[in-house]
Amino acid sequence: MHLEGKTLSKLLVVSFVGGWVSGALGLGGGSIFNPLLLSLGCPPKVASSTGMYMIIFSTGASTTAYMISGLLDPTYGGWIGGWCVIGTILGMILLNTIVKKLGRQSPLVMLLCLIMCASAIAVPYYGLQDLPDDMWEFGSIC
Repeated sequence: MHLEGKTLSKLLVVSFVGGWVSGALGLGGGSIFNPLLLSLGCPPKVASSTGMYMIIFSTGASTTAYMISGLLDPTYGGWIGGWCVIGTILGMILLNTIVKKLGRQSPLVMLLCLIMCASAIAVPYYGLQDLPDDMWEFGSIC
């Protein structure tokens, strides 16, 4: 990638807007930045690993905020975090094996698309279930 001219301008604008949107709405940065990096010609492995690198900072900041406010149980967080690390390592080993076997990176792109489609369906579905029942009732405007 050549970071100059239109490519650099597009990257800076979308990164700023994407960071603001993901922070304000609680979206994962990967759902915004992975497609951006792929559209700029970045190889899928580099786009995926860059997204994971960015997630470290937002997750660290969120964890710190929850710990300071006393809303995080360190034992529970360590348990979940440990399983996430194991799952990440096993997933990367499996993905590397598949990419080497097929000789191309398209399985990674397909996996990213599948995860984005699943989250596009799951987030509104589960979000609507958490809304109070009386939210859609309208009272008198007087």
